[in-house]
Amino acid sequence: MVTRHPHEFRKRDLLITGGLWLISLILPDPHLPYRKEFLKKRDFLYLGILVLLPLLWPQSIFLMGLAGIYAICALGLSLFLGYAGQISLGHAAFVGIGAYTFAILTTHYGVPSVGAFGAAGVVAAVSAYLIGKPILKLKGYFLALATLGFGEIFLVCVREARGLTGGVSGIFNVPWFTVAGFTFNTYLRQYCLIWGVLICLVLFAKNLVRSKMGRALLAIAASEDAAASVGIRVSRIKLGVFVLSAAFAGLAGSLFAGVMSTASPDAFGLGISVLLVMMVILGGMGTLYGPIFAAIFLTWLTNALAAYQQYSLPIYGVILILLLIFFPDGVGTRLNARLIYLISYWGRRRRRERVDS
Repeated sequence: MVTRHPHEFRKRDLLITGGLWLISLILPDPHLPYRKEFLKKRDFLYLGILVLLPLLWPQSIFLMGLAGIYAICALGLSLFLGYAGQISLGHAAFVGIGAYTFAILTTHYGVPSVGAFGAAGVVAAVSAYLIGKPILKLKGYFLALATLGFGEIFLVCVREARGLTGGVSGIFNVPWFTVAGFTFNTYLRQYCLIWGVLICLVLFAKNLVRSKMGRALLAIAASEDAAASVGIRVSRIKLGVFVLSAAFAGLAGSLFAGVMSTASPDAFGLGISVLLVMMVILGGMGTLYGPIFAAIFLTWLTNALAAYQQYSLPIYGVILILLLIFFPDGVGTRLNARLIYLISYWGRRRRRERVDS
C-alpha cells in the first residue's frame, strides 16, 4: 500500500477548496429566493448575441476582442459608478497597473501567464486599497479630482522608472497569453479568452448585485447618510467595491498586455478613463449589460472615426450629445425596458390567441 505525505493531502484539499470557492462566487446560492431568476431568457439572448456575432462576421473579431477588454473595465467601473454612485476618473491607472504587472512578471521573471494574470488583479486591488483608504473620504467632484491625480501620478512613475517599465517606450515583446501549453496567438483564440473571462465576471457581478452587498451599494448611491443610519458601514462598502472594480481593471490590463504583446504609458492616459466613464453613462447607470454594449459601440465608433482624424473629435462629441439627449438614462436601460415590453406583449398575445381558439 502506497503511503502519502500528509502535506500532499493539504495541498490537494487547498486546491479543491479554492476551486469550489471561486465557483461559488460565480454561481448563485441555491438557497436564496432569487435563484430561479439568476439567468433569465434575456440573459441567454444577450450573451448569445455577444458570442455569436463575431463568429458570423470574422472581420470583427479583433475589434470585438478589444471591446471585450474595455467591457471588463466598464463592468467593474459600473459597480463603483453605477451602483455605488461614486466617481472615478483614474480607472485607466488600474488598467495600466495590471498590464505592467503582467508584462514585468512574464518578460523579466518568466512567470507563467496564469500566475501573472492573477497577480495583476491582486496588485491592482492592493493599490486601490492603499489609495482608497484616504481618498474615499471625499465625495463628488473632490473624489473625481483625487482619482484623476492618482492617474497622473501613475503615468509619471511609469515614465520615470525606465529600468523596470521601459519609460516612455514601454515594454514590448510581451509573451502571448498561454494556458497549459495552449497559446492564444490568433484573433479567434484571443477573442474566446477575453469574452470567456468577461462572461465569468458578468456572472460574478450579477451574483454580487443581488446579494446583501449589492443592496447596500444601492442604498449608498441613494443617500450615504440614510444608509449609515440603518447600520450600513458606508466607508467599508465603498472601499470594497472600489477595490473590486480596480481588480476588474487589473485583469483587463493583463489581458491587454497578453493579447497586444505590449504595455506603454500612452495606452493608459486620461482619455481611457473618460472613455470608460462614458461607457458606463451611455450604457445606463446601475446596469450590467448596458456598459458592455456601450463598450462595443464606442470601440467601433472610435475605429470608424480613425479615418477622419481631423474631424473625429467634433463628430464624436455630436454623437455622444445626441445619445445623451435621446437616451438620458442610458442606452442599455432603454433597450432593456423595450425588450421586456416586447417579450411581455408577445406572451400576452399568445395567451389571447389560445383563449380565442
